[in-house]
Amino acid sequence: MKKQQLPLLQCCILLLLFTLTFACKNAPPTSTSGQEPNTVKDTTSTSKIYGASGIRGARYCEILAIHGRIGKLSATVYNTLGCNDCPPEIWATMDPKKIKKELNALEIELNGPRVFLMDKIGQSNTPPPTTTISGLDMKKRATVPLPTSTILRGKSKPYTETTVNRSTEFVFSKGSKTYQLISPEHQYVMQSYAQIVDPNLSEADLAQLGTRLKLPKGWNFLVVTLDNDLVLRTFEGGEAHVTQDELLNTYQRFK
Repeated sequence: MKKQQLPLLQCCILLLLFTLTFACKNAPPTSTSGQEPNTVKDTTSTSKIYGASGIRGARYCEILAIHGRIGKLSATVYNTLGCNDCPPEIWATMDPKKIKKELNALEIELNGPRVFLMDKIGQSNTPPPTTTISGLDMKKRATVPLPTSTILRGKSKPYTETTVNRSTEFVFSKGSKTYQLISPEHQYVMQSYAQIVDPNLSEADLAQLGTRLKLPKGWNFLVVTLDNDLVLRTFEGGEAHVTQDELLNTYQRFK
């Protein structure tokens, strides 16, 4: 009998689940802004937040490895945060088939490059180990169960919301320029822009992004300079609500 192939995933569902889910803790990520990231702590709660400031403009990539069998699948997420800025010359050589053998995985999904837009980021659990995958140093961020229903659901459509369980703190500082989606019910801020669909996309292009996006009826795209810090904080067991546009830029709900 022919072995059944896992019907994967071009896994926008998983990309939404894990994109920007895991913050750097051991070492600060490289920032293309030229600022030196500094360790910060949350001083307004009993949960300790490990992270970095000066992170806006930091580039990163992810590898998702699927293991197990139907009914007992899991996804392991590797991320370059805290290791490097996902060098283009190395990322271009990433071969999912080779990585599949290297990690003894059923399937591999590459996610990136992406670039942060928040100014500070943190997470409240312990530092992850570092591993090297096909010559690229990465952090093993998590291994989580992958329900069969997630696979059967298939590719997620732009502008649909996904709930993420995570413990993170994202800070957009006063005076920072933010890029926001406004739906009839909610307001979202862009966490990162993607250089996946459009490899040449840069922050300089984002102010005019509204002219490119095919927004649902009743939605708007706004560029907002903050009068005060915007803090998106989710502690252990909490939920964040995220969405993506058709360019795979990622946004988190804050209203």
